[in-house]
Amino acid sequence: MEVVLVDFSDWRGLVGGRTDDYAHLELVAVLDSSVHSWASPFRAIASDGNDYFVKTLESCRREWARGSLAIEYVVSQVGGLIGAPVCGSALIRIPEEFRGERISRGVSLVPGIAHASRALERAEEHRDHLAYRSLDHNRIRHVGVYALYDWCYGDDPQWLYDVDADRTIYSHDHGLYLPPNHGVIDAAVLRQAVDEPNVLLDPPDGLDRRAVATVAAALETVEREMLATVLRRVPASWPVSDEALATLGWFLEHRAPATAHRLRALT
Repeated sequence: MEVVLVDFSDWRGLVGGRTDDYAHLELVAVLDSSVHSWASPFRAIASDGNDYFVKTLESCRREWARGSLAIEYVVSQVGGLIGAPVCGSALIRIPEEFRGERISRGVSLVPGIAHASRALERAEEHRDHLAYRSLDHNRIRHVGVYALYDWCYGDDPQWLYDVDADRTIYSHDHGLYLPPNHGVIDAAVLRQAVDEPNVLLDPPDGLDRRAVATVAAALETVEREMLATVLRRVPASWPVSDEALATLGWFLEHRAPATAHRLRALT
C-alpha cells in the first residue's frame, strides 16, 4: 500500500467563515419529551414534514460534552461520503416561538441551531453486535459500518434495524466517536491517535467482497475539499474552534488510506 502523507499545514486556514445562517430545516413541533440520556434527544417534526430526533446544546447535560453535536453532524456527513449506512442527518433551526419549551427535567429549548437525525417509524436497536447480516442488503451495508467505525475512531456503537424494511441497518448516535471518545473534539488527542487502528471487533464473516472494494476505494478517493465543506458547515455557535475542526479534517484525510487497507484485510 502506497502511503501518501498529509501535511498538517495543508489544512491551515481551510476551516473558517463559519456562521449560523441556516434556514433549510426548522422545528415545527415537539412530539415527545427527551429520551433520558446524557444528550437528551427529543422527537420532533421538522419543516420538511419528517420526524427527527433532535439534540441541542442545552440538552447535553454535561456542558463539556456539547461538542458531541459537532461530532454527530460531522461523522454522519462524512459517512455519507463513503456510502456508510448512516441515518439522514441535518442541522435544524429552533425558532424563537419555541423558547422556553420544556423537553426534559431542567432543560428547555433556546432558539438556535441543533442537530437532527432522521427517525425511523419502527426500529430495533442493537449495541452488542452486528445482526441480521443475511437480511436485505446488510452484507453490503455492514461494510460501511466497519469502515466508519475505524475511520472515525468509534466508540459506544449503536445500530438501528428498520423493522419495516427487512431489518435494514443504520449506524446512528455517533456523539462518542473520535478520540478521546468523550463527546469533545480535542486537537491534541486527534494528532496523537491519527495512526491508531480502531477496527470494530465483530466477526466479518459473510461481508460482500465487492462492497468492501467499493467502500475502500471511496475512502482512498475522499477529497480534501469534500471534508472541508462538511467542517465549514458546523455552526459558529457550537463550542468547537476552527483550529480543532481543521485538525479533524487532517485526521480524516490522513487516516482514510490506512482505514481502506484494514477494511480490505477483513475479507
